[in-house]
Amino acid sequence: MSEQKEDEKAQTDNNLAEAKEDLEQEKKVLGEDSEFLRNLEKMCGEGRKNFDERKNARLSEMQAVSETIQILQQDEARDAMSGTYSFVQTSSSRHSEARHQAAEALRAQARKSNNPSLSVLATSVELDSFTKVKKAIDDMIAMLKQQQADEVKKNDFCNSELHKTEMDTAKAMDKREALEAHIGELESQIKTLEDGIAAAHSQIAQLQLDLQRMSEDRQKENIEFQKTIADQTMTVEVLKKALDRLATYYDLLQTQGRAKSGRQTPPVPQMEYQPNKGAGGVMEMIEKLIHEANDLKADSKKSESEAQAAYEQTIADTNGSVEALQKEITAKSKAKAEAHKDKLHAESDHLDTVKELEGLAKYTADLHEDCDYVMKNFEVRQNGRQAEVEALQQAKQILSGAALS
Repeated sequence: MSEQKEDEKAQTDNNLAEAKEDLEQEKKVLGEDSEFLRNLEKMCGEGRKNFDERKNARLSEMQAVSETIQILQQDEARDAMSGTYSFVQTSSSRHSEARHQAAEALRAQARKSNNPSLSVLATSVELDSFTKVKKAIDDMIAMLKQQQADEVKKNDFCNSELHKTEMDTAKAMDKREALEAHIGELESQIKTLEDGIAAAHSQIAQLQLDLQRMSEDRQKENIEFQKTIADQTMTVEVLKKALDRLATYYDLLQTQGRAKSGRQTPPVPQMEYQPNKGAGGVMEMIEKLIHEANDLKADSKKSESEAQAAYEQTIADTNGSVEALQKEITAKSKAKAEAHKDKLHAESDHLDTVKELEGLAKYTADLHEDCDYVMKNFEVRQNGRQAEVEALQQAKQILSGAALS
């Protein structure tokens, strides 16, 4: 029993050391995952912040441009500008026509794409110098191309991240299901081991109880045997004394008879005492009783020896069975400890996987919030910007003297 306790203590100490080591590893992994999550949240937060800033700046710009267009399109402004730049129109009719064609092309694209910046640029085409207008057009083309490239990059990032997140989520869900199944198997295994240990303890208790009862019965049998031997021994002694007494008496009679046969016959015949003719049968019966008593003693000793041998064999068998059951209990206890340890690891992994799924769900929601508009309108926005770029290039060609096709 002490060796079993020492084995259990050693096993427990080993399990504790392994658990501490696993805990440190899990803490390290958790720290790395937490750092990654913080960086990811920071990056996404900065991305959303920059997007909101660009969106707000774009809206402010659009509002300012719209208000500027309204101001410039008022009759008073047109009259004033017409009066101010009448000398340019008079001296440069070809340039004015080119300006007008370029401005109309830009306004048409502005109405089509609902882009106030093109309306502002159209007004600049009509008012500013060619050099300044061409530079503005080049700047806007460069800006639109940069926006195109940024949006392509953003769209690729969103597609890649959403696909990666979807794959990670599917993998984590598979892992969670596998861990849940493994935990269920371990729980079933632990229950089976516990039932086996309890059954072994019950069998040991029953074997010990049966052995105790057998010992009590053996003790009663031995007492009965001792009594039988004592009784038969005393019976033999008594019968032998009786037999010896009769034998002595009849031997004396025979001796006296031989002495009388040598004397003279008295003149008057006298009756002589004759031994009982049944005396020989009595002695034979006593001898038979002695023989039977001795046989009974021999049979009793043989039965006692056989019973004692069977008792000792039963003790040996019982001790062997108890020892085997104790080894079974030790083995199943160790297996139960290992299964319990594996269950704790699986439950820890399951908890981490659930947290990972929660993080992936939150990150996916953030991605959709940041990416859905871009991805949904990607083709439309790309085509719209491309049309704006083409309109700007066409306006620049008009201003450079190319004919409007």
